[in-house]
Amino acid sequence: MSNRAYDLVRSIVEDNGGEMYYQVRGYRYGAWIIEIGNKRIAIESQGNRSFPELDQLHVPKVSNPRYWDDYYNELVDGAEEKLLEMFNNAPNIKNNEEK
Repeated sequence: MSNRAYDLVRSIVEDNGGEMYYQVRGYRYGAWIIEIGNKRIAIESQGNRSFPELDQLHVPKVSNPRYWDDYYNELVDGAEEKLLEMFNNAPNIKNNEEK
């Protein structure tokens, strides 16, 4: 098993020809940047041990999960579809934009 954070989500991204990386610059607590095709989304941390958009793709361990460690390293049914839906209104990546 990989030790990469959000490894199962990253695998979905990579299987769809994209990439997922953590970026601190430009974000108070950092953000996961996900790029697939010509679309990019940024999932920002609020400094509270949670990335709700990513966490909700995992099976919860407790009835009212609040933190990333309240979830199993297992995806819910339909996780790939839910992730790809996040890109419906995502802005296009500009060709000259830097990471």
